[in-house]
Amino acid sequence: MSDTKEELKSLVRSIAEDIEAAVEGRLYKLSNGDTKVIDDMEEWKKSEYDKLVREFKEKHPEDKFDADEMGYDTYQEWMEDEIGTAEDVEEPEEMSLYDYISDQGLGDERFEVDSDKELDGGKTLFCYGGPTVWVHDDRVCGYWGCDEEVCYLASDARDAMMDYFQEQWSYVIDK
Repeated sequence: MSDTKEELKSLVRSIAEDIEAAVEGRLYKLSNGDTKVIDDMEEWKKSEYDKLVREFKEKHPEDKFDADEMGYDTYQEWMEDEIGTAEDVEEPEEMSLYDYISDQGLGDERFEVDSDKELDGGKTLFCYGGPTVWVHDDRVCGYWGCDEEVCYLASDARDAMMDYFQEQWSYVIDK
């Protein structure tokens, strides 16, 4: 399989997973702007704290700790004063489906309506040009050259996407 096909497959799957996680309340925006699916916040905080500890210990090796010079009784006390504890790790901001689409989407939304102007479906553009990815009310479709990848959404995500498009359509129809 070509590299672009693999990249497209990964991108489409990633967007579908993020949408499903947002619907389930498991998608978060990190302080650096990235999004992350977090299943267990306490475990994530512990992992983030462990990273801070490793970074601290790399910069300040324990064998070079001088209690008199540093003004702390123990290395652990000094480290906790500098980086805090796992409980002090700030939780990232939970992202709703609307937040995720607003953050990742490009703003081009298309609606499928019947003759009574009732919404039957919709899609919103997430990537354009190479690859191009559309998020539909029931699936994520990606295109790159001649390659195409489709990932269908779980039922809760499909319902939430349709609710999203219904809300967006109501703004259009009310104008």
